[in-house]
Amino acid sequence: MSVGRRKLTLTVEEGLLDEVKKLAAVEGRSLSSIVEEYFEYVAFRRWADSLGRGLGLEGLEPTSELDVPRGRPKGLDAAKEVRELREERLCFGHG
Repeated sequence: MSVGRRKLTLTVEEGLLDEVKKLAAVEGRSLSSIVEEYFEYVAFRRWADSLGRGLGLEGLEPTSELDVPRGRPKGLDAAKEVRELREERLCFGHG
């Protein structure tokens, strides 16, 4: 599957833009790659939040590894939830 690109025009506060341009130069990256990475994060975060809701984990913020098994509801099929969300994401062309 080929991934196309589209041009995007943004308006950003000047000081913030200058700061991000410097960061991009230091990292040897383009502004487009930084914006695209953030967009991917936003899309992933939405997907992860949906997964958490499907598994009954919304609002769960473990403070250690021991908190995760204790706080997780029993009887959930995580693989099924992931499959459903992956299929939904593919239907919208994000995967």
